[in-house]
Amino acid sequence: MMLYLSALLATGWAQAQTHSVPNDATMVLENRSGVKWELQRTPAGWVLGTLSLHGKPVEQAATKGLLVMRNVQSGEVRWLAASKGEKVDALTARMSGRQEIEGANLSWTMDVGLHDELPAVSFTPQWSVDKDLTGWEVCVTYHDGFANDWRVQSYPWAGNSEEVAMTPMRYCGVPGVLVYRPEQSLVALFAIDSRSDYLNPNTWTGKTGFHFANRRTAPQFRCGGGSMVAGTKYDMPIQLFLSDAGEFAGAITGIMQAWIKVNNYKVDDSLKVRTPQEAFVLALDGRRNMESWKPGMGYEHHKGTPFVYVGNNPFIAYFEYRQYEITGDKLWRDRAFEQIDFAIKGQQPSGVFHTSWYFKQATPEFCSRDWGHDGYKVDINVWMARYILQTWQRVKEKEGVDRQDWYKAAIASLEWVKSQQNQDGGLPQCVDIKTGEKSFSVVCGRALVGLPIIAKITGDKRYLKLGADMEKFLRSGVEGRFWYTGMHPDLPPGDFEQDSVYAVVEYWLDKHDRTGDKECLDHAVANAYYGLLYWCPKQLSWVKSPTQCAHSEQQHFNQYSVYCYGNRKIQCLDRLFKKTANPLFEQLKNRVMQLNFYVQVADGPYKGAMTEAISDPWLERNQGFEWRGNPYTSEMVSDLMLQLIEMGYPSSKPKGSK
Repeated sequence: MMLYLSALLATGWAQAQTHSVPNDATMVLENRSGVKWELQRTPAGWVLGTLSLHGKPVEQAATKGLLVMRNVQSGEVRWLAASKGEKVDALTARMSGRQEIEGANLSWTMDVGLHDELPAVSFTPQWSVDKDLTGWEVCVTYHDGFANDWRVQSYPWAGNSEEVAMTPMRYCGVPGVLVYRPEQSLVALFAIDSRSDYLNPNTWTGKTGFHFANRRTAPQFRCGGGSMVAGTKYDMPIQLFLSDAGEFAGAITGIMQAWIKVNNYKVDDSLKVRTPQEAFVLALDGRRNMESWKPGMGYEHHKGTPFVYVGNNPFIAYFEYRQYEITGDKLWRDRAFEQIDFAIKGQQPSGVFHTSWYFKQATPEFCSRDWGHDGYKVDINVWMARYILQTWQRVKEKEGVDRQDWYKAAIASLEWVKSQQNQDGGLPQCVDIKTGEKSFSVVCGRALVGLPIIAKITGDKRYLKLGADMEKFLRSGVEGRFWYTGMHPDLPPGDFEQDSVYAVVEYWLDKHDRTGDKECLDHAVANAYYGLLYWCPKQLSWVKSPTQCAHSEQQHFNQYSVYCYGNRKIQCLDRLFKKTANPLFEQLKNRVMQLNFYVQVADGPYKGAMTEAISDPWLERNQGFEWRGNPYTSEMVSDLMLQLIEMGYPSSKPKGSK
């Protein structure tokens, strides 16, 4: 029995006992979690039959075969039925067949198995040819027709999609897709076993693709890229995890807990770059003399850019005022004040803040042309207002200085934000400057987290009402569709990204702190599990830099990154561990924190900055697998260091700081 199936047997699968099966029989595999697979024998041979959960079919009975051969040029499809089938035990079957294709003999087997206690299915095809065969690929699916509508999600290529063609697959976290009915009555994770050397661009697996079209093409992995070499033994271990919980939190938590157990997922704890205190000192020492500081304005966004991203000024100012409190170094207080003072100069008569300052133009100007994406940014305006108010409050409490100009500017921006609410309760990502036309609603995770904080500072409950409306949209339009968009202000509102996932985690954790409602904690946990789907599950064999828990930044710039962007991912994982006692969250926290320390720039003119990437596994940037990109000097550093401060790491003046 192949290695993959042996591993499953070692975790509690039943011992093998071979039984012969009559030609006209139905072979039934059934486990204790309610999964049943009824493999059927037809005149052509064994076919997929019916897979069901708790007595309800996942899809209509499949009658065409078990494995699919597809011609990559013509699109011709040939279903292969198995000539031989054996029921190994109550949970396992082995099918095999032989087919002549264009003069080559294809020999194949498929092991089908159910986990004994979890709603998990494995099917592992193996195949070989006696002569080189070109133009054909092997396709693996679990049904062949449609009685239901389906959507798929595979970060960063497909989100709430009715159709997707990923050829080849790359930049995924867990190498697979969520396949789900639109109302989430059934949700499935259809994935390659992450313990295999999946999607390696240096081997044949690097040509693996995934295709799906609702009501036309069943979800399927396509393997080999149209080339099979004689004498090579190919195999593709596939897994399917099922949930009929009927809603986001139950479905994702159940599926991912099963995935973790079946795959024996463990967080690598061997990466130890530096301590949080050392990382904090490195960042402060570097920023003190960094050329990217533009006096009176703020920080150049990253190496070689012509602008200050003013949308980050208040956030960085708040962080640097906290640095001042820890170190006593007046430099940080001065910079904090300068950044907020500069940001409010870009406020428009309507109250909206501009978010960029291009200082290398012939005539420098405030604008909202963020990396070429023009339009007022709603989420960023709440972000700015929140941190202006938090800095205002802190300065007033610590120093007795009341900067009413800051306070009034923040309130004016928030009044503009409230006027932009869409009918679905959500907020648009951007608003056209000339016409006032609003984009569709997106997560707006900074606003989601910030509004309750703003309400507490100001005493104005209208911000809680707006937040409650946004939560309704979150439940239906985001969690209800597995569709997290809009966190990157430099990209279109439909941009699919991972940072808003942890803004949502933070929102639910904060609400749990306020209310004690267990449902809020359930949603926080589920979103963290959902985010794990986006993260690379292991060390990729062909990359030297650490890859486990790295993620594709977003759909337009696909390399592996590790930083937090407008969220408190590390702090959220720490809070999740403290609330749930689940050691996974603490392990993930430590891993992600060390990954962030790994990309810190340790010396040179950008000492203390953080690189935009940790690696480029599929050569998207064409500069090698270990490509790190530009050093960022503004929000990425602040995002990390503020979390360290609030988690209590640099609690006093850091040793060695100036």
